[in-house]
This record gives sequence, structure tokens and C-alpha cells, in this order.
Amino acid sequence: MPHQPHLFSDDEPAKPAAPSTPDNLALTALKFNTSQMSPAQKRFNQLLKQTETLAQKIESTRVLVDLHRTACARTLGPLETARAAFMGQMVRWLDQRLQAKGLSARQKDIAREILCHLAASLAAEGDEAMQALHDAHSDQTLDEMEKADIADMQSLMEDVFGHKLGDDDNPFDNLDDLMRANMAQLQAQAQAAQEARAQHTSKRKKTAAQRKTKTQTQDADGALRTLYRQLVSALHPDREPDAAEQARKTALMKDANTAYERRDLLALLHLQLQADLVDDEHIASMAKDKLAALTTLLKERVAVLQRELFQIEAQARADFGLSRYAPLSSATLKRQLVESELNLHEEIALMQQDLKLVQDDTRFKRWLKQQKAAQDDFDPLDFF
Repeated sequence: MPHQPHLFSDDEPAKPAAPSTPDNLALTALKFNTSQMSPAQKRFNQLLKQTETLAQKIESTRVLVDLHRTACARTLGPLETARAAFMGQMVRWLDQRLQAKGLSARQKDIAREILCHLAASLAAEGDEAMQALHDAHSDQTLDEMEKADIADMQSLMEDVFGHKLGDDDNPFDNLDDLMRANMAQLQAQAQAAQEARAQHTSKRKKTAAQRKTKTQTQDADGALRTLYRQLVSALHPDREPDAAEQARKTALMKDANTAYERRDLLALLHLQLQADLVDDEHIASMAKDKLAALTTLLKERVAVLQRELFQIEAQARADFGLSRYAPLSSATLKRQLVESELNLHEEIALMQQDLKLVQDDTRFKRWLKQQKAAQDDFDPLDFF
């Protein structure tokens, strides 16, 4: 089969422009710009910069991933559909051939094994006809196999983590439910351990550093509550007679609720600027008066953004088949997608060749022998 040129442009995808975060005004107003800054003020400015950099990195990564996900759907989607169609043709052909005479018991076993493997892959994508064909040729239905896998996984988790999962009378329907139940158990255990530690610590005399940390946390909570209450008072939509203004305040109020739940200081300050509740001078004055409290909030925000960025990058690597430590860049994603495209072209060409070859019974029997030999020679360790 002649090679088809890949459908990606030779040019690099346009790199997403660095987005301007909605908190830029608040960032600028909070930043200390004096020539003589204390170490605490320098640290505060560093945290502001880190927050801005992480927010931009998160947005740029999302844009990059969306661009390549679109390219993946446009380029690989039709090829994956074609591959599935050829797999379905082979399953149906094997089903018909198994109903005819002329195959030995061993040849039938090999043909059934190939049929079930292909049909199971298609059934996993929701093809009910393929599931029916699999179940017709397998000793175990796919549903029975899934239940057995769930039971094995449940037993393993219970042994490893040392806690009972679920109810024997109501087994888990799928692996996702099992994973969620295990995670809930682990979180409950962690919460209980944390509460026990907190109770034990509360009985001990606190050090000066611990008392200072507690005071800063309380001050940070108070600063957030003050900002939020001011927004609630000013933006409450029920107090606004004008319909357009009521809709605007409703949207802002929703953003304020989200920002407060996330403990997002910069978002709350930005909303205050939007609502004309404060100006740059007021925010700058707040930074000087509540430096320690606001520093605590910025540290929290940096940690949250670091986790969010890690999760986005990890999910992107999983979605695009990148290794765990591969850099997430436009060039890396493009190379991976081009490689996936070429692999799909090769798979489709081989499937077309196999479908022609098996029409001849002598070649079909030789093909079965070759497939079995290839399967016996397969070593999963070759991939590591």
C-alpha cells in the first residue's frame, strides 16, 4: 500500500500567546516598588510573581493541549474509525469461517482467540454487536470477565490497604466505583489521622513559631472574609432594580463565591476593583498593613496552582501517550501525533493485506499459525 503523507502541517502549531490573567490589576497594585524593601516585602513580591507565572503557564498549557487535541481528532479520528471498520470485518469473517468445515480443533482455538481479542477491543468502545460475537465464541462473557477482574482488584486492594471495601451482597458494578470507594476510605482514614494529630497537638503547649503561624492563618482568614463580605454587600443582585445591572452583579457574585471557596485573594481583589469598591492606593495600603496575612494566602495559592499545573500536565501526557517525564511542548506533542498517525497507517495497511490473504483457505491456515507464533514470541518486557 503506497504511503500516505501525514496530515499535519510541516509548520509548528502557532504557540499560544501568553494570556493576561484577570488578576493583573490586583497584582500590580499589591506589588512593593520601593527602593528599600524588607526581606518580607521581597518575599511577598516573589510570591506575586510566582502566582502570575503559574497562572500563565496553566492557561498556556490548556491552550496548547486543546490545539493538539483538535489536531488529534481531525487527523487520527478518521484513521481510528477506518481501523475499527477493518477489525470489525475480520471479526465477522472469522465468525463465518468458524461456522464452516475444514479447520482442526487447534486452528479453531487460534481463530476464536483472535476473534475474541479483536471483538473485545471494539466492544470496549461501545459496539454491542462485537460484544455479542465475543460472547458467542468465548467461555466467559465480557460482563463475567469484568466482574471477575473487579473481584480480583477488590481483593488485592483490601489486602494492600487493610480495609474492607463495599458490601458482599452488593458487589461493585465497575472498576471506577471500586476506585472511588477505595479513595473515599483512604481519605476518611487520612482525615481521622489528621484529627487525631490535631487533638494531640492541641493538648501540647504551642511554641512561639506555632502561635505565630496560627495568628497569621487567622489573620488571612479574616482578610478573606472582609473582602468577601464587602463584595456580597455591594453586589447582592436582589438590591438592584435595573435588569441589566442585576445580571452583571449576579455574574460577579457567582465569581466572588467561587473565589472565596478557592481562597483566591487576587481574584477577590480584582472583583473589588471591578465593583469600584477599592482603588490601587487602597490595595497597596492593605498590602502594607496585612503583609503577613496576605503572604500566607499567596503561599496557599501558589501551592494550589502548582498542583493544578501538575494535574493538567499529567492528564495531557496520559491522553497523548507521552512518557511520564516527557516535556510537554508543541514539538513533543507534534512528534507523538505524527508517530501515532504513521502507526495507524501501517496497522490499516496490514489489516487490508490480512483480509485479502485469509480469503484463500491454505493461506488462512498458514496465517493462523503465524499469528500464534507471533503471540508466543511476544514478551511484555520488550517494552520496558
